[in-house]
Amino acid sequence: MTMVGLPLAGPDTDPATLLTHRPPANRVGIALDSVTEAIPLVERDEQLAILRSLAEDPVASNGVVLLSGEAGFGKTSLLRTFVAGLDHRYRILEAACEPVGIPTSFAPLFDLLDDLPGELTEELWARSGRSAIYAGMLELLKGDRVVLIIEDVHWSDEATLGLIRYLGRRIAPTKSLLIVTYRSEELDPAHPLHLVVADLGPAATRIELPALTPSGVEQMTRGLELDPKQIHAATLGNPFLVEEVIRHPESKLPATISNAVLARAANFSPDALETLYLVALCPDGVPLELLMALDPTAGRYVDLAVQRRLLVSSDGQVNCRHDLIRHSLARGVPPVLRQDLHRRLLEQLEQRANMGDDISRLAYHSIGARDAGKAVTYSLEAGEKTARGGAHRQSAEHYSNALRYRERMTPDLLATTLLAAAHEHCLANDFDVACRLAGELVESQGTNVSKAKARAWLAYFESRENDLPVARTVAELAVAILKEEPASEEHALALAVIAWVSLVEGDFADAVDHAGPAVAMARAAGSARVEVHAATTLGTCRVLLGDEMGRQIIEKAVQLGLESGADEWTAKSMNNLAFSFAWSGDLYTARDHFANLVEFTAARELDAWYVAAVTSRATLDVSLGRWQEADQGLGTVLGQKTCRQTEAEALITAATLAARRGDPNAELMIESIIDRVRDSRDFDINQSAALLAMEGAWIGVIGTSRGLPVYHRVLEFGALDDDAWSRGMLAFWALRLDVDLPRGEIPGPSGLEADGRMVEAADAWDHAGYTTEATICRALAPGADLDRIFSSLSELGADGVARGLRRELQRRGYRGVPRGERVSTRTNPARLTARQAEVLSLMQAGLSNAAIAEMLFISEKTAGHHVSAILAKLNASSRLHAVAMASAAGWGESLSPLSKE
Repeated sequence: MTMVGLPLAGPDTDPATLLTHRPPANRVGIALDSVTEAIPLVERDEQLAILRSLAEDPVASNGVVLLSGEAGFGKTSLLRTFVAGLDHRYRILEAACEPVGIPTSFAPLFDLLDDLPGELTEELWARSGRSAIYAGMLELLKGDRVVLIIEDVHWSDEATLGLIRYLGRRIAPTKSLLIVTYRSEELDPAHPLHLVVADLGPAATRIELPALTPSGVEQMTRGLELDPKQIHAATLGNPFLVEEVIRHPESKLPATISNAVLARAANFSPDALETLYLVALCPDGVPLELLMALDPTAGRYVDLAVQRRLLVSSDGQVNCRHDLIRHSLARGVPPVLRQDLHRRLLEQLEQRANMGDDISRLAYHSIGARDAGKAVTYSLEAGEKTARGGAHRQSAEHYSNALRYRERMTPDLLATTLLAAAHEHCLANDFDVACRLAGELVESQGTNVSKAKARAWLAYFESRENDLPVARTVAELAVAILKEEPASEEHALALAVIAWVSLVEGDFADAVDHAGPAVAMARAAGSARVEVHAATTLGTCRVLLGDEMGRQIIEKAVQLGLESGADEWTAKSMNNLAFSFAWSGDLYTARDHFANLVEFTAARELDAWYVAAVTSRATLDVSLGRWQEADQGLGTVLGQKTCRQTEAEALITAATLAARRGDPNAELMIESIIDRVRDSRDFDINQSAALLAMEGAWIGVIGTSRGLPVYHRVLEFGALDDDAWSRGMLAFWALRLDVDLPRGEIPGPSGLEADGRMVEAADAWDHAGYTTEATICRALAPGADLDRIFSSLSELGADGVARGLRRELQRRGYRGVPRGERVSTRTNPARLTARQAEVLSLMQAGLSNAAIAEMLFISEKTAGHHVSAILAKLNASSRLHAVAMASAAGWGESLSPLSKE
């Protein structure tokens, strides 16, 4: 990933002079900006140069540019200047996302309809699926030298985000360039765009536009009777606001942009203001002919507003010049007038033949018009369409909008809508909302049977939230009634939920007892999705019980799910199939399966399962010694809203990695996890927490008295009697801590170690992919080359593992235990590893973690870990303290191999 900063431009630099005079590019799509007499760009020279170089050689960025910056920081202006300098070799496709209430699927591609192949246009209008659109857009990029620009993707629909991710992973071999822009302030961990940026970011070129410096503002205001210092202080260097002050000095320095916009529109006539308000209430713009249909004189007002730089008009479409302007105008619309304008827009849109398919826009304006009947009709239709297209987050919002008018629904329609809304919220990771809606569905039912069927779905949503006691109780209430009724999907689902809860709690026998009948009943009821769910649980139990047929049962469930289109349920089967390989000691195959699951869920916007798959892949990467890959995965999932099980796994994986690296934060991380799982009935989470606590105690991060109670609690689970894999993993750390082993036979490498066959144990761990366990066993084998082993740990950055191993060797009476550093480390007075010496040298040069990461071709998190380790070794309180110590001691660049090249 390339991060681009912002150098200060020279005072006389004009980015326009960098452009050579060529024939114009083959430009299609919407105009980025039709405004003339734009103020030249300042302090954007490097970003412009990078874009131009990437257009010449897209492979340098893997074909993807992620351009970010706050609202008004000039992303569009930068792209306008960039596009203006491209010649006829390039085909420019420009599209933008708009802040409409709930965008339609592939909304920005409709900007390009006139310039896409006919079959691709037909697929867009039909909205029949995504695969054809994904493939068609990729073929378009392969067949020409295309610069595809999609702006403001923080407002994007799910289908477009999926397209960006799809193209971003496949565009590298082409000659095309994909540029997406977004507002950096919008990108919190819960935003769906966060997953896309995290996914593409490591391979893409990232350009973030910062605010203007005081010298940049001075350059923009040179020759004007304005105080640049005062303007910079008032605008905080926001280029858009600086430009507004320059163009309208009579407004002085408005307290807010809203005040400036409203002041500029204050002398408009009421009719002209209505035109402005109509445009502002249409976030994706409004056709000029529609405005003229509402008011034949509207064209005159549009021209006036364009002159006042409030609106832009291009190709018959009218938009606010900037979203900051649109937002300011929209907030200024009086409430009664707002409702009336929405009503008038709705009436006009309904009369337009080509609007029949844009249900999302009709739903948006019907809600604004407070037309309850139409709001329900259009919202439900939009919810159904977006659900079929896989846009689950948009679908959930549409259904929630319809439920605002639930008093207008019949009981049957209300029940159907509540269940559909709950299901879509579940798919969008909003489990708490799904459970609330399902609870309302239960309360709305009038008979015991209908309530029981509703409870089956409530139990399912509670199980997805990972609330085990509630899920079991509700499912058992459903079964108590439905067992007297004919076979049904809901009865099968309730049985499947009970089976799943028993599996998670470690009661495999009970899980099998319920999963088998659930499979049979789902098949009888014709419910492929519930059959997939129940069969997956059954096969998983069989795997854990040592039955070779178990994996075949899961594989058949995966196939059934794929054939029936039950994507969500298929994802569960694929997830458990991947784990089956991990449990059998084949981490490499397990990781391949999780990588496939990441692709499967990303293409279908199954965010909950996507986060789960990335988390599990990161967990395996920690075991496999692929710590940089683990950093990237954890960077994607940590902080994401997801179920309790996945959230706990991510935290445990992060803490394990921190402990193995010797990160000072590991103690707090482990302590918080121990407290978190204390009341959990999830066997897998308890077992993972026990492994972490025992390893932390072995390393010395936490005390043994703190780590062992978690282990002893896991020993009380009956699942250990059947789960050989868990016994073997727990036994490894029990051997390290010299405590009682789990009851029963100890299988695999730990069993070999217990028999004194240490070399064979090390080979077995290594063959399975467990690098840390293999290294420890190899160090404890007779005749071990400890210098080489500790050197390899140092190369990996496993200071924590080295510390724990050193402690164990000393306890066992080994003499001459290496300190763990390489030769180059022992010869420097700071006792840093060579990599840490490199990092310290770059710290002395004033580089940030991000800059260090770029220089050393490592992730920013890895750079942060190295910095933390340096501070710990030097006993320094801060980066500045560490640099001062190094300078005072005269270590300087002599410590770093970089200086010897």
